[in-house]
Amino acid sequence: MLNVFDIVKLTKINHKEIDSNQIVVTDGNGKPNAVLTELLNDVVSNMQLFVNMTEIYAVDDLLQALSAHTPLPADVLDEYEKILREPIYEINFVPKRGQVEVVVGEG
Repeated sequence: MLNVFDIVKLTKINHKEIDSNQIVVTDGNGKPNAVLTELLNDVVSNMQLFVNMTEIYAVDDLLQALSAHTPLPADVLDEYEKILREPIYEINFVPKRGQVEVVVGEG
């Protein structure tokens, strides 16, 4: 089963890496999860600033790179790991908004 990291790593919009404002976390009923979305947006923002994703192939690689190149404390990296390892049940592309909805809970 794919997880959130896989989606962030593999998804491109107009041939560019996904931007933090282009990804939304929802539950199985399509209801946005603001807390998880904000956390994932923070992860993606830090990835874009501090990490070359062409050299990253797993969650552990990403966490090591963020640990080495940012002053993020261990508890923040732990939260990043939780969202990145979250299993994906569906992906919904919203072309009009240029967004990807990642469904992390069953409906």
